Amino acid sequence: MRLFQDCRNLEFLDLGYNRLRSITRNAFSGLVKLTELHLEHNQFSKINFSHFPRLYNLRALYLQWNRIRSMSQGLTWTWASIQKLDLSGNDLMEVDAVVYQCLPNLQTLNLDSNKLTNISQEVADAWISLTTISLAGNVWDCSPAICPLVSWLRNFKGAKETTMICASPKKAQGEKVMDAVEAFGVCQSNQPTTLTVSIPPAPSSIPVQTESRPAILASPTSSIRGPTLSAVTPPVAPPAEQDMEPVSFHKIVAGSVALFLSVAMILLVIYVSWKRYPSSVKQLQEHSAAARKRRKKARETERTLSSPLQEYYVDYKPTNSEAMDVLVNGTGPCTYTISGSRECEV
Repeated sequence: MRLFQDCRNLEFLDLGYNRLRSITRNAFSGLVKLTELHLEHNQFSKINFSHFPRLYNLRALYLQWNRIRSMSQGLTWTWASIQKLDLSGNDLMEVDAVVYQCLPNLQTLNLDSNKLTNISQEVADAWISLTTISLAGNVWDCSPAICPLVSWLRNFKGAKETTMICASPKKAQGEKVMDAVEAFGVCQSNQPTTLTVSIPPAPSSIPVQTESRPAILASPTSSIRGPTLSAVTPPVAPPAEQDMEPVSFHKIVAGSVALFLSVAMILLVIYVSWKRYPSSVKQLQEHSAAARKRRKKARETERTLSSPLQEYYVDYKPTNSEAMDVLVNGTGPCTYTISGSRECEV
């Protein structure tokens, strides 16, 4: 189906944010002047570059945030016009060197947020024209398989994303790839060892010299011809992990010291609290007893001061004649008592 057969002057095409799952061989036929193609945020699971052979002028191809697991070329051809390829946010686990060998003028490559563990030497050799690369957000395996990529990055002079984090092995998890490779000596070249053969002098007067030659892998039973062979003592090569032992030991010591100090601080706080707790309780009890005494004394004082006074009353019992005098003169004898102890006459 040729949807764009009559769009020969189209230069920009955006098909992003759809649900496209595949591309037919002749899908883009007729787009001879297309320079930029957007296919991001679709549902592609694989991409075959043989479906783009007629896009002779395409310079930028955006395939980010799909579900791409594999890429292939299909046809043997060279896509010389493409300069930018964005494959970020996909599920790529490996990169095929053939795909990049057909892109000799590729300058910008985005491979971040995929599932790449390493890059082969063939792929690194195919990245001869890159000026910008992004490889962050992958699950890099910082084992000797990462060495081709590390070597290529060291010689790369363009712009690059430096936040590449190791996902394995366990000892390098969370470390930057370049730092981990240097710290653990992952990509150190093996130096040739020498095999020294010491031959004691023979009973005869023929002098025998000590030979020093590069080590050759041979079976343990291989023999060395000479007048008399006393002992073959090849030096034992140090294990490859010897370089990483100081770093690991340093981390172990630092972690142990930090843990010990934390435990000691917790125990000190518990001990001080336990020591000070009885005296604090005693002081609290003393303060409580004193407060109770003060409250009791205050209640007694209040009770004494607020005791009810005896009622004031007037006992007046006039006779008939006195009543008449009182009515006439307004005066008369009376008796009153305050608290039962005072009497007066009015």
